[in-house]
Amino acid sequence: MRDRIKERAKLIRPLIIPLFFYIILIAFSMNWLPKNPDSPFRVGIALLPMIPGIVIAIGIYLAIMKLDELERKILMDGIIFSFILTLILVTSLGLLSFADVPMLNGSYISLLMMVFWLIGKLIGNWRHK
Repeated sequence: MRDRIKERAKLIRPLIIPLFFYIILIAFSMNWLPKNPDSPFRVGIALLPMIPGIVIAIGIYLAIMKLDELERKILMDGIIFSFILTLILVTSLGLLSFADVPMLNGSYISLLMMVFWLIGKLIGNWRHK
């Protein structure tokens, strides 16, 4: 078990610094945007956290490529589970908008997608033990 944790730590370690910058840039943009409503830099500042976000995405891809086949299958099962539940949720919310039910912010949908992926991964781990 300890070997597996050490192995996973090696995969996650390169993601820590970009994640730190992502959090800082999110906080910066959330504070800066309301204070500067007429700035021509609004779009750039709003998208600024995407720079470390792209680095994080590349790092996740590289980490997944270092996993064995079973671990990749478990992750893929989680992604499929997440995709299906997110598709059902977004479609339902879209249909509910016809009944004047307010839509969720896209960031909440992204959060739910990640939670669904985690649940799917946990189910996959349970099934493959």
